[in-house]
Amino acid sequence: MEKLHPFLVPGSWLLQGQYFPAQGPTQNVLGTTEVKAHEEFPETLRVVGEVRDAEDTTSRPVATEFTLDLVAPGLIRFHMNSIPLGTVLLGTGAWNRELLQFHYGSPERRILGVESYAVSGSDVLLTSGVMFADGVAVTWWLARLERVR
Repeated sequence: MEKLHPFLVPGSWLLQGQYFPAQGPTQNVLGTTEVKAHEEFPETLRVVGEVRDAEDTTSRPVATEFTLDLVAPGLIRFHMNSIPLGTVLLGTGAWNRELLQFHYGSPERRILGVESYAVSGSDVLLTSGVMFADGVAVTWWLARLERVR
């Protein structure tokens, strides 16, 4: 059996990183990410995250939730119902034990994004991504995830 990428193994992660919006200053963020396997279909993973402004302890967290389906060795399918964007995001990706990468878009291709998760030591991942709206990059991010033991 092929060894899974660490992000595809159910567990909890602490996040620390930065968002780089096209409009506005860099934002330091803190958060959590929980990866859970579906009870009946363990090849379907639900990823629930929450990030907030690290500088403002009264800031409201921003929640995200998406699913990753392990559809074949080294291949995934991405699905997110994005309330803030008002659309569904669908995509595909690939992984090996060192790198997980996927891309997604809205049905009319107005919103596009790409994310990667690279292994950076025992229980540590570096994640980065960029999201486009109408062909313009609107935000980038770079964060460190550390598995909670």
